[in-house]
Amino acid sequence: MPSFKSAAVILQVTDYAEFDRIVSFYTRDHGRLRGIAKGAKRSQKRFGGALEPFTHNEVDYFEREGHGLTRLENCRILNTFPAIILDIKKIAYGHYLLELVNTLTPEREKHPEILDLLLFFLNLLSSQPPREDILRVFEMRLTSLLGYQPQLLQCVSCGREYVPQAAYRFSVNKGGILCAVCHKESDAYPCLSHGTIKIFQQAQQLSLEKLNRIHFSASAHGEGKLIMLQFLEYHIGKRPKSLEFIEQLTKV
Repeated sequence: MPSFKSAAVILQVTDYAEFDRIVSFYTRDHGRLRGIAKGAKRSQKRFGGALEPFTHNEVDYFEREGHGLTRLENCRILNTFPAIILDIKKIAYGHYLLELVNTLTPEREKHPEILDLLLFFLNLLSSQPPREDILRVFEMRLTSLLGYQPQLLQCVSCGREYVPQAAYRFSVNKGGILCAVCHKESDAYPCLSHGTIKIFQQAQQLSLEKLNRIHFSASAHGEGKLIMLQFLEYHIGKRPKSLEFIEQLTKV
């Protein structure tokens, strides 16, 4: 049975049997994996607090022939992001980031840029007051890395290039902006202002280190949230569960 060692972030943990845990984790070398941690509930030496969501670890695991699950052997904690787990809003936002990676990424497909993206945003969330803007930027950047980001540079129907002077709407099922000729003022497609389009173009194109500079206006935040949540629900097939937690906090 081949064994591996890789950096990874814990995405989701579920109790299994009396002492075991099923763990979803995103690795640098093999993408998203699901594994079983035998005896994890009673083995402080091998796992300790390493099998908690958000934890950045160096993980030892091996493939079990004929089994869908890997076998986790040991974890060495690199970062637990304590500033996140001490703030209820940061916890909510952080779980949303983990859920998107867990539901949108294919299993066993190597994509180290996704781990870099997740770690960058967990560090961002840890180091500053929580802003819902960063969720929109993460959504856009993650879908870009996965190859089905919203098309914002040209009309998805006729192919005309985007021009700031024209009016646009957004088609969820077609995956991008529609020019005035193609949407014909249809209320079936939400409006998308030039400010929102521009800020999402920046989210797609800026280097990772510059993403923290992006700030949404009130109108861009409202428009962006509407279209991205519809877009993600369309691709996931259901509404992300962690959104309910975030919405409850906004009502407090």
